[in-house]
Amino acid sequence: MWYNKLMSGERMSKRMRQPLYVTDALAVGYTAISRQPFILLFSIGLSVYLWLGSAIVLALPPTDVQGIVAQWLGTFHAIDARTLLLITNVIPVLAPGPEATLPPPLYLPVAQFVIAVISLNLIALSLSSGFMVLLRQMILNERPGWKITLVRSLTVAYHLAGFFGIAGGVLGPLFGLSVLIVFYIPAATPFIYNGWILLGIFALVGFGLTPEIIILHNERPVAALRKSWQLARRRWFAIATFLAVCTIVEVGFAQIWRALATQPGWLAPAIIGNAYIGSGLRAARLQFYRAHAATVALS
Repeated sequence: MWYNKLMSGERMSKRMRQPLYVTDALAVGYTAISRQPFILLFSIGLSVYLWLGSAIVLALPPTDVQGIVAQWLGTFHAIDARTLLLITNVIPVLAPGPEATLPPPLYLPVAQFVIAVISLNLIALSLSSGFMVLLRQMILNERPGWKITLVRSLTVAYHLAGFFGIAGGVLGPLFGLSVLIVFYIPAATPFIYNGWILLGIFALVGFGLTPEIIILHNERPVAALRKSWQLARRRWFAIATFLAVCTIVEVGFAQIWRALATQPGWLAPAIIGNAYIGSGLRAARLQFYRAHAATVALS
């Protein structure tokens, strides 16, 4: 009995002594960005497009379209496809707020709107893959030729597309079911809402480092998801702490940058500041995974 208690206490002590690597990862990430600031051009370019380009929205349905279809089309009429429907982008961007002054939106019929959403996601996937591969090479101090970088980017894009496809295949039906439940049972709305929050937290901690595994180890989506879950089981508290810090920093600074961007003459500094903060956090995520993966045997 006393031996079991002693061993249990030792295991708990080891877990408590496990390093978090939060500040170390942040330091490495921002050091890498400071040494090679050209990487900020990805974020700056996309943010400039969002602020100076026209929003892409769905045109209002014809008057003869009624019922649920009309309600859905009316909902998408208020959504900018460049931001809310861009699911494959991992580059930090400063999205305009409702108080921002933007050019007149571009209204598209359903078919053209769908094509625009698909095209935007393919472009975002390509740019995101190149962005993350360059971050990887910065973190690892690699200097390969442009051909190797291009091949790595295409491979990462292929694997990330598979990852987003798996995520969509799992979450899409759940979201559709949630919509139906809320539509037919409005009283269930709070339970559905809280359930999605819990599911989001669980998925973020359990599988949130999957893109980093794909980028660093060139893993296929399923293998990367498995390794992310294996690491989360052993470092749940550390991962949750790190991701919470990243979220607080990025969301908090985004509010500051967005408020500054609406002031005369402050758009450029706000976009650059957001690019630096967000890109540094993306680099820190890579380093955070490297540090913990080195202490855990993943199969």
